[in-house]
Amino acid sequence: MKTAGSVPVITIALVGAACAFGATLPVATPSLSTLTTVVWLLGAGAAVCLLLRRAIDADDRARELATRLAREQDARRAAETNLADTQTVLSKLVRQQDSARDSERGRIAREIGDELGQTLLTLRVELSLLQAASLGVQASVHARTGAMIGTLDLALHSLRELVHGLRPLALNEGLRAALERQLNEFTRLNGIAHQLEIAPGTLMEPECAAFDADALLYRVLQEALAELADQASATEVHVRLQRGDTGVTLRIDDNGDGIARAAPHGGRRCACGLAGMRERVEASGGALRIAAAPGGGTMLALTLPSTRGFALS
Repeated sequence: MKTAGSVPVITIALVGAACAFGATLPVATPSLSTLTTVVWLLGAGAAVCLLLRRAIDADDRARELATRLAREQDARRAAETNLADTQTVLSKLVRQQDSARDSERGRIAREIGDELGQTLLTLRVELSLLQAASLGVQASVHARTGAMIGTLDLALHSLRELVHGLRPLALNEGLRAALERQLNEFTRLNGIAHQLEIAPGTLMEPECAAFDADALLYRVLQEALAELADQASATEVHVRLQRGDTGVTLRIDDNGDGIARAAPHGGRRCACGLAGMRERVEASGGALRIAAAPGGGTMLALTLPSTRGFALS
């Protein structure tokens, strides 16, 4: 509300005071000092009115800006609330998609293991019987059967690896055991040494743990190790899990350059694996960063909010 309309009233009052002062003086004997005083009063009154008007205008502008700022703050709070609600819904959808995907992977793994696995095992038993029957009778058949059994054993091993990769995460014994098992298998298959370090106080009791966070950590480690094995340029990998002020961080350092080199160009596994993991991590409120380490090699850091739990072994 404008209040500058009171300025003319003040001006009239000052002029009236000046006239009243002049009326008290003798009319017949006006002097220069009297006229100077009247003019000074009028000038002072005008200056005061101008200052008052400017002060009132500044106050009105300040009130208008404060009102506009309050409206903008309310709009920002509403936008932040909507964003938080959207993030919650998105995280819920991601968890539902992960659950559905794991269920489907489990079904496929069971079908492959039950049907194809049983068939291959039956074939191996029959070949073993044929090999035993040909022992000392037909040397060529015996040797050929032994080679076929060896090939079949490799096929069974590949089938077990495939079923293990498709099967949902078995984290009932804890995240530590799952990470150790994954790293031991990685070292056995690829000959790349590993170190696992879990800072004290990082892991929580199983009843306080969040299975989706455990699964996300495990999946990122799995994809990072797979990419590292494909590049075949590292001889050692160091994995560290710790809890900080911003959340829980899984850091993977290696002495190769595979992940950092493939990430910008969108390699086959990196584009379909780690890039997809980045989307899932960000949808869960976390962050996934891949960069070249200062001393050489690659650094991958996954950070999840501290509200998520991680199961003890």
